Amino acid sequence: MFKRAHLFASLLLIGFTSVHANEHSNTAVSPSLAQHVDIDGSSLYIECFGKKAPNIIVHSGFGGAGSDGGWESVIESISKTNRICFYDRANLGKSSRSKGHYDIQVIAKQLDGLLTKAKVKPPYVMVSHSYGSYSVRAYNHLYKDKVSAVLLVDPTQYGMFYNGVAKWNPEEDTYSKDEIARMQAEQAGFNNPNSNPERINHKTSAEFIRNSDNFGATPLTLIWNKNGIWQGGDAPDTWHPRTWDRMKTMYAKAIDDMHTLSTKQTTRFANTEQHNIFFYEPSIVIEELKALLAKTKP
Repeated sequence: MFKRAHLFASLLLIGFTSVHANEHSNTAVSPSLAQHVDIDGSSLYIECFGKKAPNIIVHSGFGGAGSDGGWESVIESISKTNRICFYDRANLGKSSRSKGHYDIQVIAKQLDGLLTKAKVKPPYVMVSHSYGSYSVRAYNHLYKDKVSAVLLVDPTQYGMFYNGVAKWNPEEDTYSKDEIARMQAEQAGFNNPNSNPERINHKTSAEFIRNSDNFGATPLTLIWNKNGIWQGGDAPDTWHPRTWDRMKTMYAKAIDDMHTLSTKQTTRFANTEQHNIFFYEPSIVIEELKALLAKTKP
């Protein structure tokens, strides 16, 4: 498990990797739906618990599949009143490889096709962890009439992938050998889909997210972990100070923007320092999810 402060201190800024916990098969609740669906030549896996609407759709963090588990306590509570569904994006878990160009817009369209074919009907309460915030926003932009509420659990801030590259300015700064190697690695991760575990085109994804709509008046709750907002500080000796300052400035704006996503937005901090809040402090996720469900009632 990673603390967000540690992630930004390490300055990889490529994405958050979900930590695999127990599989959903270990939960006391049996799935009400578990199937593979062919979407654009890929076999995508979806698994749901419970039966009642509105349906809750969970979007996993970067490199993590919905079928990896860790949400057992949330499932056992929420499935008593609503159907909660997890899916594996292409290239992850029980789903097959992606075909052709693959980015966040493709992911959102494939998810809509998956939900339609699996007969999981809207409106949806969208729940994300970490990088799942990207697919939630992309889906909302394309199908906003199908989204009734949003819960972002320790989300990746929008713009992170672009900012991770934009902080470098070799025309203005003179970098050490180690800094050049770090810059090249981050640029490769942004420009080459084959360099990341999900084979996602971060470059076109960043452009799509930058031009996508916010959530308007859709009820939205954002949960950070206890230390979920990086505090910055002075540049380490291994970093060029101007590169560090650019990153801090862009990060601060991105965080500010995360707090103005909806006109009906609530922000909370968990007690746990862990990134996987749904596993370490499921009670806060359950509480906020139930509050959002109450807001969706006619």
